[in-house]
Amino acid sequence: MRNAELLRRNFFWFMDKVKKGKVKNHYQDIKYIIENPLHPKVMAKKDDSLINILDHAVHSTDFYKKYREYSSIHDFPIIDKNIIRDQFNSFQAASYIGEPKQEVFTSGSTGTPFRLFHDMSKRDRNTADNIYFSERGGYTLGNELTYFRLWKTYGKKSFLTNKIKNIIPVDVFSLKENHVIEDILDKLRKNKSTMSWLGYVSAIEKICRYMDEKNSSPLPGKLVSVITISEKLNDYTRDAMKKYFGINPISRYSNTENGIIAQEIHTEEDGFIINTASYYVEILDIETNTPVENGAIGKIVVTDLYNYCMPVIRYDTGDIGAKHMIDGKEILCRIEGRKMDVLTDTKGEAIYSNIMYVANHYQELKQCQLIQKDHGVYLFKINIEGVFQREVEFIKKYRDFLGADATISVEYVDEIPLLDSGKRRFMVNEMKN
Repeated sequence: MRNAELLRRNFFWFMDKVKKGKVKNHYQDIKYIIENPLHPKVMAKKDDSLINILDHAVHSTDFYKKYREYSSIHDFPIIDKNIIRDQFNSFQAASYIGEPKQEVFTSGSTGTPFRLFHDMSKRDRNTADNIYFSERGGYTLGNELTYFRLWKTYGKKSFLTNKIKNIIPVDVFSLKENHVIEDILDKLRKNKSTMSWLGYVSAIEKICRYMDEKNSSPLPGKLVSVITISEKLNDYTRDAMKKYFGINPISRYSNTENGIIAQEIHTEEDGFIINTASYYVEILDIETNTPVENGAIGKIVVTDLYNYCMPVIRYDTGDIGAKHMIDGKEILCRIEGRKMDVLTDTKGEAIYSNIMYVANHYQELKQCQLIQKDHGVYLFKINIEGVFQREVEFIKKYRDFLGADATISVEYVDEIPLLDSGKRRFMVNEMKN
C-alpha cells in the first residue's frame, strides 16, 4: 500500500477512535459473527439482537405496539414500502424523536420510492458493514476507488470529501461519451496506485463493450477488486472483466433502506453469504408468507437488527431468492431481482435501469412504471393520491435521460399489477421490433 493510501486509512481509524471507536467496535462485531457462525456466543448474540429489536419496536412505536404479546418473529406482519409510506410516523420510535438521524431514500427501481430514517448507530453499523464486505471483495480502506453511480440523481459528495476518501465519482450517464470511458482506461494504464471499482453492472458492462469495439489490449494487474451493485452480474460482464483485467468481479446484494444484505463469496455458483451480523433474513412463500424449505424459492424478507429510530421488521424487499446453510453460514444460493426490460433513449442507446431512481425525489408517488411504446415514445403509469402537482417538472427531468425530443405521456392508475411470480415490472419495452 502506498504511503498516501496508508495515511488515509490511518486517518479514518484515528478519527473513529476520537469518536470512541464506534465504527471499529461494529466492524469487529461483524467480523466475529460472520466468521464464527457456529460459536455458542455468536448464536446467542444473534438471538439477543433479534429479541432486542423486537422488544424495542413493540414498546417504542405505534405500529408495532399491538404485537407486545408476541412469542416469535412470525407473529409480526410482513411490511412493504406502501405500508411504511402510509403509516410513516407510526414506525418512528418515540424515544428517538428529536435525536440526530440520517434520512435515506430507497431505490426508485422498485417503483415505490419512499424515505426512511437511520439513527447514528445504524449509520455507523452500515459503515462497518461496508468496510468488512469491501475487504472480502478485495478492497482495502484508503485505496483509490472509482465509484460508478447515477450521481446526477444522488448528488456528488464535496470534492474535499471525495479526496479524503480517495473516491473518484463517475456518473453512469457520462459513459455515453466514448472519451469518458477512454479517460477512465487511460488513467488506469498510467496510475501506479492500488485501484478498485464499485458500481452498477450496466456501467462496467459498457466499459467492457467499448473495449470490445476498440479491440483494446488487456490491462491485467491494474485493478485489485471490482464490486458490482444494484443489478444482476451477467455472464458477459463477468467473463469480460476476466479477459481485460484478469479479475473476477464480486456481486453485492444491498438496498438503500437497509444496507448490505449479502455478497458473493467467489462466484454466483458459490452463492452470496448473508450478513447475519446485521440482518435476519427469511425466505417466505410468495402466496402464504410461510417459511419455505432450504433451497426453495420465495420472497426475500429482511429484519434490520440495528435501526432503532425506525424499526423495520419483516420487510419485503421485492426480490425473490433461495437460501441454504454451508458450515453454519447462511447462503443466498439464488437471487432474482425485480423484473425490468431494457429500454433505449431517442438516440437508440440502452438506458440504465437506475434512471428510476429519479422518482426518489417525488415522494408523493406511490408507484411508478416506465413503458417504451415505440422509438422515442414513452408512457409513465403513475399511482398517486390526488393530483400530481409536479408532473411537468417530472417529465422535464426524464427528458434529460430519455432525450430532449422524447414524447412522454402520463397515465394515472390505481395499481400497477404484479406478475405471477409476485414481482412487478417497473421498466417495460413494448416496441414491436
